[in-house]
Amino acid sequence: MMMIKSILLISEDKTLETSLNDDFKRRGYVLVTVTISELSAGYLPKTPPQAIIVQIGSEIGGRPASVVTIREHYNRPNIPSLALLEATPVLEETGFDSALIEPCHPAQIFLRTMGLIRVSEMEREITLRLQTLEHDFDLKPQLPRRTDNKRFKVLFIGKASPEFMLVINALQQEHVRVVAAFTSFTAFDYLYEQTFDAVVMNGMDGEEPAFTVTQTMRKNAKLYHLPALLLVDRDNFKNETQAYEAGINDIIDTKSTLDVISSRILEQANFHRLHSNFKHDFNVLGGELCLDNQTSLYNKAYFNAHLTRVCNHFNNLNLPVSLCLIRIKPANDAAQDKPMSSAYMQIGRMLKNLVRIQDVTARLGPNLYAIAFPGQSAEQLGVVTDRIGSILKCARFSDPKTGDVIDIKLEITLNTLGEDIEDESSAA
Repeated sequence: MMMIKSILLISEDKTLETSLNDDFKRRGYVLVTVTISELSAGYLPKTPPQAIIVQIGSEIGGRPASVVTIREHYNRPNIPSLALLEATPVLEETGFDSALIEPCHPAQIFLRTMGLIRVSEMEREITLRLQTLEHDFDLKPQLPRRTDNKRFKVLFIGKASPEFMLVINALQQEHVRVVAAFTSFTAFDYLYEQTFDAVVMNGMDGEEPAFTVTQTMRKNAKLYHLPALLLVDRDNFKNETQAYEAGINDIIDTKSTLDVISSRILEQANFHRLHSNFKHDFNVLGGELCLDNQTSLYNKAYFNAHLTRVCNHFNNLNLPVSLCLIRIKPANDAAQDKPMSSAYMQIGRMLKNLVRIQDVTARLGPNLYAIAFPGQSAEQLGVVTDRIGSILKCARFSDPKTGDVIDIKLEITLNTLGEDIEDESSAA
């Protein structure tokens, strides 16, 4: 029986539970609320949570110690934790993995929690991949040790209003480099040509073009995770829910102090950089023994070895592992092999960007690819495989030498793997 995935909420506020419940339920999580008095009495649910959210208020008090107690209770030292604070935090002193400053919209809390879970899953997967490299291939790669002393770089989009100068002053006090784009056209020139840690948009005169810019960012693979913040006068701004639906990560009130403004921006920028660093770590793993040289995906030898390790690990957690197989064939059976090999290669290079970093993507044969989805059942992945199929079918493939269009057809199968680990790896 597979474990139910849950989120543990430590709060006295029942309205917070109600506001968060639907979003987590849609993603397959059960939200379990425990009050401070219940926690003090030792009450905790039997199922270890995937994340802990703690609503703190103005005083931190002993709450970080409570998070440590929860982790020790489940013998899970790496359960990610999120604090909801009324005061500007110094994160290292709170004991939490991340913090949001009140007021927090439910969508903002949900997105940050899912982000923390994603980073935790990435940490777990990178550990498993290193174990596979060492035990099965006698490789001991060293991950880069970053000091992250590089200054944060923020793009401001909008009019050069007094509010803009407020943001400039707040960030300059934190030694942040700010680039200004006064129109959406120049903003996208900057976004496509440079790398930023966050984007701040002026919404004082209305939600456009901020909503359009953000929606466009969320359709671009490079900009998808880049945090977007909206600068508003909260007394007059009434479209908070629409802003988060458009892809805004946080809303900043111009009446806030400089410390609060800079903290809200830098908190988003820091979390984005953490995610980017993990993505880089994943991309440097492997080598010629483990990678397919045409696509840079894992090869069959590594995938089979690693799938065994992944299945063992997630079986111990009572969580599923699903396997997606993608076979590419010429739409015309009489098509020549040579142009098809180019399509196989192009599709392989696309696949890595269509799934999560912690999902394991490999090339098992010239026209056969596999994706292992740790912690997810086939029922949860229908939307994902539909999206992969749709993107691959809509993509245009051509022979690099002749320019001739290559027509393909796909066979996609998706199954939740059982308990027979040896059969799983050999079948793949």
